[in-house]
Amino acid sequence: MTSTITSEDTRTGAVAARAARLFDTDPEVRAAAADPSVSAQVADLTPDLHAMVEVVMDRYTDRPALGRRAYDVEAGVDGRRVRRLRQRMDTITYGSLWSDALDLATALGDVVAPDTFVATLGFAGADYVVAELATVRAGAVAVPLQSGAAPGRLADIAAEVEPVALVVDSEQLSTATAVADACPSIRRIVVLDHDDRVDDDVDRLAEARRSVPGTVLAIETLRDAIARGRTLPRLAGPEAVDPERIATLIYTSGSTGTPKGAIHTQRIVSRLWSTSHWYEQSAESDQAGRPGAITLDYLPMSHLAGRAVVFTTLAAGGIVYFASSSDLSTLLDDYALARPTVAMLVPRVCDLLRQTALGRIETRSHRTGESADAVRAEVLEDMRSTTLGGRILSAVVGTAPTSPEVIEFVSELLDTTVQNNYGSTEAGMVLFDGVVQRPPVLEYRLDDVPELGYATTDRPHPRGELLLKTDSLVPGYYKRPDVTAEMFSADGFYRTGDVVAETEPDHLVYVDRRKNVLKLAQGEFVALSRLESIYASADAVDQIHLHGSGERSYLLGVVVPADGADVATVLDSLQALARDEQLESYEVPRDIVLAEEPFTQENGLLSGANKQLRPALTARYGEALEGRYREIDEGQTAKMSELRRRGADASVLETVGEAAAALLGCAGTEISPDAHFTDLGGDSLSALTFATLLQDIFDVDVPVTVVIAPSSDLAAIANHIERRRGAADSTGAPTFASVHGAHATQARADQLTLTAVLGDEFLSSAGDVGPVRTDTRTVLLTGANGYLGRFLCLEWLERQAAVGGTVVCLVRGRTAADARARLDTAFDTGDPALWSRWTTLADTALEVVVGDVGEANLGVSDEEYASLAERVDRIVHPAALVNHALPYEQLFGPNVIGTAEIARLALTHHLKPVTYLSTVAVAAGVEAFSEDGDIREISPVRALDESYANGYGTSKWAGEVLLRNASDAFGLPVTVFRSDMILAHPRWTGQLNVPDIFTRTVLSLIATGIAPETFYRQDTGAPVDDAGRPRAHYDGLPADFTAAAITELGGSATSGHRTFDVLNPHDDGISLDTVVDLIIQSGRKIRRIADYDTWFAEFSDALESLPSAQRSASVLPLRHAYARPDLPTAGSPLPAEVFRAAVRDTSTPGSALADIDDIPHLSRDLVAKYVRDLEALGLIPTL
Repeated sequence: MTSTITSEDTRTGAVAARAARLFDTDPEVRAAAADPSVSAQVADLTPDLHAMVEVVMDRYTDRPALGRRAYDVEAGVDGRRVRRLRQRMDTITYGSLWSDALDLATALGDVVAPDTFVATLGFAGADYVVAELATVRAGAVAVPLQSGAAPGRLADIAAEVEPVALVVDSEQLSTATAVADACPSIRRIVVLDHDDRVDDDVDRLAEARRSVPGTVLAIETLRDAIARGRTLPRLAGPEAVDPERIATLIYTSGSTGTPKGAIHTQRIVSRLWSTSHWYEQSAESDQAGRPGAITLDYLPMSHLAGRAVVFTTLAAGGIVYFASSSDLSTLLDDYALARPTVAMLVPRVCDLLRQTALGRIETRSHRTGESADAVRAEVLEDMRSTTLGGRILSAVVGTAPTSPEVIEFVSELLDTTVQNNYGSTEAGMVLFDGVVQRPPVLEYRLDDVPELGYATTDRPHPRGELLLKTDSLVPGYYKRPDVTAEMFSADGFYRTGDVVAETEPDHLVYVDRRKNVLKLAQGEFVALSRLESIYASADAVDQIHLHGSGERSYLLGVVVPADGADVATVLDSLQALARDEQLESYEVPRDIVLAEEPFTQENGLLSGANKQLRPALTARYGEALEGRYREIDEGQTAKMSELRRRGADASVLETVGEAAAALLGCAGTEISPDAHFTDLGGDSLSALTFATLLQDIFDVDVPVTVVIAPSSDLAAIANHIERRRGAADSTGAPTFASVHGAHATQARADQLTLTAVLGDEFLSSAGDVGPVRTDTRTVLLTGANGYLGRFLCLEWLERQAAVGGTVVCLVRGRTAADARARLDTAFDTGDPALWSRWTTLADTALEVVVGDVGEANLGVSDEEYASLAERVDRIVHPAALVNHALPYEQLFGPNVIGTAEIARLALTHHLKPVTYLSTVAVAAGVEAFSEDGDIREISPVRALDESYANGYGTSKWAGEVLLRNASDAFGLPVTVFRSDMILAHPRWTGQLNVPDIFTRTVLSLIATGIAPETFYRQDTGAPVDDAGRPRAHYDGLPADFTAAAITELGGSATSGHRTFDVLNPHDDGISLDTVVDLIIQSGRKIRRIADYDTWFAEFSDALESLPSAQRSASVLPLRHAYARPDLPTAGSPLPAEVFRAAVRDTSTPGSALADIDDIPHLSRDLVAKYVRDLEALGLIPTL
């Protein structure tokens, strides 16, 4: 593929023409243009920060200032109220923004005074800006904290600055209370982005108020604080104007070490409100008639770049829109809605844009048959005008180096020259496209770095560490004279730590880092010397030199091999050592170059102290390394191109694995079906690229949530694609849209008619079929390779083998042998007795049919379908796509239409009783829920939202509705079982559900060795146990009992409709705290921690540090479930009286429940079995 090269003059002219056209035709752009008189007035007030801000706010009072994504509040699947994003941005004016800021400053006036400190913790947004401007009004010092940082690290910062107020967004309230508990100076906490209509927000606030230390006067929401401030005499602005007064502390630690607060004085901060906009170096029009600055900010306000975007845009009278999600998964949607005129980019976003564009080019080329070059311009124009809003006139990329190739591609995409900037928190802006910016740079010089071999006498260009003086240079670090002295030379120059080459006066090119700490393109820091010392001990390595670039997201290496090892052997050795050392994926070199000779002093590759001379190594191997980078990048592009052309013809799982390997650069051996995208090194932005690539290949929708959901491994992603393709290929098949309406926000039971899903033609003959057979000779079982399905399979095989009957298992696979192998795998967990029992029963009574419940006719031939319709006497249907992250629309095909296909078979030839496995999630949010009530009446409408498991619960509800309709219309016998947590099998070794939250929790408690004193809240007045802990109950049932009960109760049904809630209803005081007791009694050491928040922080850190196998099987991806103590409950929260009575009444001799007189409790033996099973699976060490 070749790039379309546009000359700089041509591109400049095109930008100028677009700018003029936008100014003339776009009212929002024209209205956002800077007023020269305002800019002049603000400049004259420098450095009086408050006066400058006040003029901007007053002069632009009626203009829109800030924009954020609109949302509705709706009921989730469990009845809780949640946000649902809308396709619209809402704005507030400068006047409203300033009024809110003044009222907030007034409300905090009892604790916030000039020169006191106000800390802010949260994602960038409109509420955050209100808090920042209130700090300016009060003359206080802003301390923006890094979101996501460990509470302990934030507490250290708070102890150093002693803030009097802490402003925090709702999602991080628990962190804020932990910080406040360690910092008695904090008197008020203000909560941003809180909505009283959203249940999670309300719960977090209530919990914070319960746990906040007594030193805090109050926790109040931003809106409440503003309302209170409005009733008070308005706080006057600060009087003193001291240019060197501290205005902001921006904490930075680089790659390692204790965070240090760079002091930004009023003089420095005022520059953001008085100088030209950060993008104007690339603007080509005069200020008169220049389009206004409209930006989309997704950068953290704890970073100088994020603050610059916001404040300089406001200073220019423009509009700042904010990204709607902190993980940037909605970034492209946000761009389309905000339609910015200027863009601040970072390397990761540049790569996202490039990969998205290349994917669309390949897709269109493949579909139209035209060459990539032929469709390139059209695709880029379409993406420019729609995905990115069609108004970007100028763009800057910064925060880390970006490769020239990527910059040129994004410039072509945006049809404007993307400027590459270089700066730092301490010095401000330094370079634009390698040219020193004067101002703000006053002086610079290069100092020799002899230990690395860099000198100002080097030829053809001087090289050395860049030292700077700028008019925005910080005076030092707060309370850190030692670090200040280290970072500044005796004559006041700031040591950047970056080695550069001076190609000509005022033209600098980045070369290296003095401390060999490199920032990769995705923002990760790697300490090269540390990694080299680790890898030097690898079996196949004698010496190693690591090479990286801020333009790349991965490392390469030069290796002197041991014993003549080849490249493959060396890479295997490095990867094995990385696993042992628990290194991150970005710390592992992706490829290596073998050295021709050892590194020695004699050949100039080592110094006299036997340290590597990086310049000499770069001179020797740099060309080969850069060539390898190009080969890898070209290979990645070629592989993704090939996948777009041919990937749809191969196995879906194989293509998904190859796509992940191509995108993330993983070795093929690392890609297994149970690998998670994030564990392979992916993040939210690369997940978006991955999802787009898969959509291009398979022409089906693949949401980012499918890729990054904790429960989604590569196999689940492939399964999703297969289901979507199957639905798309079923011509005339019912769809979510045909049943509920496109873009529906709720599902109604009265929409799920049999006509809508089965069609009138079929229903017209369904009433003429034969009756239920009294003798069950053949049972059809779906989902037999699932966790519960395998035990149902064993139960039914036991029954059928005894009477010479058959169990037909419908299993997906390429062949019957392949499908049988999938079943075998479910039982092959290291228990000889289980394996013997399985094979004996299977050889006697099992028949495997290759099919798919989600496809028409169950995915079998017409002949096979007719045979099943005639032979099968009873159907057991546990199969479902279980994914708690996917929305109902995406589960409609496999779970709703799949159940409809079961109903179709049950109504063909003769009536076949159906046992249907549902979920307790069906009951969530239903106030008057009845165990055996009519689901259509007790839950007639379901909200469709993004709450946890909404899609899955709704899909199972829909299945219940369909089967209830079939039962009423045709007398189809239906038995519904709603299960909750299905625990391990108490007998068979290794038979536990490793991915479920209970197994993950047991593993995590043992692996970390810590637990809270209690998992439950202690302020509810609930009774306590003998240890003084709240008396609570954990709802779970062992797998053997669950399968036996379902088989016995379902297998005896020959008429009517019955529903059972398969729950553990006992008010027995057996809780998660009891589980910890039982784990300890099994011989495992677990230390209990009294303070819950302290435990959760230590627990989270410990989970992150586990070896990869344990980490993947741990509760880490679901740890949010334990972020706060749970409410203690007495027994099951849902009714189970009907189920319990049925279990007690089942006393038929020989039945599976004959010896069971009640629902079992969670027992000591079963917890001990969990420990033994985890040992057997190698997930915990054997004692």
